Amino acid sequence: MNNKSLYDGIGKIAAGYFLIYFDFNIQSISILPSFVGYFLFLFAICNLACEEKELLLLRPFVIILALWHSADWLLSWVSIDLDGLSQIANILVGLINLYFHFQLLTNLSSIASKYQNNGDEYDKTLLHYRTFQTVMLTAAMVINNFSNILGEYATFISGGLIIVYIIAGIIMIKVLLDFRRSLTKDTENE
Repeated sequence: MNNKSLYDGIGKIAAGYFLIYFDFNIQSISILPSFVGYFLFLFAICNLACEEKELLLLRPFVIILALWHSADWLLSWVSIDLDGLSQIANILVGLINLYFHFQLLTNLSSIASKYQNNGDEYDKTLLHYRTFQTVMLTAAMVINNFSNILGEYATFISGGLIIVYIIAGIIMIKVLLDFRRSLTKDTENE
C-alpha cells in the first residue's frame, strides 16, 4: 500500500473523530458540524480500502450517518432537532452508529498491527478503545431512550458519560495521530 494514502486516511479519521467529539455551538447552530467528520470517514475509507477490504462494507453506513447528521445540522438552522422527531429513527441511527464505529476501529486495529513498529501497541489500544466506545455509546442510547423512566438522574448520568467519553476520545485521537506520525518515521528511514 502507498504510505501516503495510509497516512492521509489515518489523518482523516483522526480529524473526523475530532469533529464528532467537539461539537461547538453558537445558540443551536454547530460551528464544527459532525457531518463533516462522517464525510472525512468516507474519504478515509477510500484511502484505506486497499489495505483493508472490509472497510468498503462500511460505506453505506457512513453515508447514512453523514446524511442524517447533515439533515440534523440543516434543520438546526430553523431550530428543529432531528433527534427528537422519531424514537425509532433515533434507535436505528444509533445502532448504525454503534456498528460503524465498532467495525471502523476493528479495521484500524488490523491496519495498525501490520504497520506499527516493534514495541508499539496501537492495535491493542485501538481495540481497547473500540470496546470502551461501544459500551459508552450503548449506555448513551439506553439513557437517551429511557430518560423518562430515569427522570432527573438521566441528566446527571448523561453529564458524567459525556465527560468520560470526551476524555477517552482525546486519548483515541492521540493514538491515531501517534500511529500516523510513526508512519512518517518509517517513510524517512526507507
